[in-house]
Amino acid sequence: MLLVAASLAACRSAQPVSTPAEQLELAASALREGRLEEASALVAGVRQRHPEDVQAAQWSSFLAELTWRDDHAIREQQAAIRNLRSAGDQSAEAALRGRLGELLFQAGRWGECAEPLSAGAAATDGERRRAFAAVAGWLPSVRKASGPIVTEQRLLPGDAAEFVCGSGDRRRPFAIDTGTSMTTLGRSFADELEVRGRRPAGQALDSAGRGLPVEVGALLQFEVGDIAIGAVPVLVVDDAALRLRDLFGGAERVPRGVLGLDLLAAVRLTLDPERQSVTLELPQGLPEGQSVQCVRVDGRCLVPVFVEGVRLWFVLDTGASHSSLSESGLRRLPGGDRRAVPAFRRVRTVGGGMVSVREVRDLVLRCSEARFLGVTLPVVARGAGATFPIDGVLGVDLLSKCRVTLDRGRARFSTPS
Repeated sequence: MLLVAASLAACRSAQPVSTPAEQLELAASALREGRLEEASALVAGVRQRHPEDVQAAQWSSFLAELTWRDDHAIREQQAAIRNLRSAGDQSAEAALRGRLGELLFQAGRWGECAEPLSAGAAATDGERRRAFAAVAGWLPSVRKASGPIVTEQRLLPGDAAEFVCGSGDRRRPFAIDTGTSMTTLGRSFADELEVRGRRPAGQALDSAGRGLPVEVGALLQFEVGDIAIGAVPVLVVDDAALRLRDLFGGAERVPRGVLGLDLLAAVRLTLDPERQSVTLELPQGLPEGQSVQCVRVDGRCLVPVFVEGVRLWFVLDTGASHSSLSESGLRRLPGGDRRAVPAFRRVRTVGGGMVSVREVRDLVLRCSEARFLGVTLPVVARGAGATFPIDGVLGVDLLSKCRVTLDRGRARFSTPS
């Protein structure tokens, strides 16, 4: 008996111990398949056992950013830089500092972001980092909204969600677009509003996941409804790019400016079809038992949607007139490609014209407390997510049937009673 026990112990000790790098690769694999909780647990375990590991700190920062915990993401990125310096390896420090600058900029901590952004400008996205570092000089040290606790805007039937915003004595309607990473203006509108410090800033993603050239600048004295935001960074694109932001066409009136996720993430947003209104409030948070955790990927808000019992990740996109399914989402459904039938939809692309797509019919979707029956989703080719799946889009056709609240990275969907 003792010999058997000794033999088993020897076998166990001979098993290879998983290294931090191997554990982090497992986390990356889980994340690419949308298994957020598994990836988080793996990274947390490595981070606890190996606090000096640079990659573990970076992964911890990345996961914190995904789940809207900006301050924690910044602290973990700073830890990664300290770990790198302690190891005497400065080869990757510029890239890590550049990433820190991006996190600080995203969190509205503009007084701290210029130096690390400039230090990391030698990387492949150097043009973007240099531009954002320059624009930070036009912005306050910290983003801080002021004004009333609640501001509400009535919506007209059939209109896309809009909010009246102001800059100085100019007040204009802005579309609310949770599928856009930053507040964005058409070039002629940016000229009219006198956007300052404009500089080329590389490319941003359009609604199909393709890149389009952008500038970044500062819009001074910006107000969203009755909430005074102060100076804010904005992206500037060709006027035609805003016309193409909705793959399916959408409303006839093309917006000249859209409120993006950068500002919407700093408030509580509620779309209410019964009141025919959109409300912005100072953030309060949502109870975990009555909401779902969203994921922020490449400036887009993804929500978990259960389609026939399978959890998929859909972009919450108030700028899209129709919901859709991506190729990756189709493959993850029971039956996969066999579920899709030929169909034709008019889909706008940068080149224009008609494209043929397939569609999946009679689906049942559930998100938070809302349930949608008999849904038909066209299958639309999108840029594949490199680190997290983008399985589809929740557009206005479904969002208009439920009350939606987005607050600090959590969302609640409820069907009107």
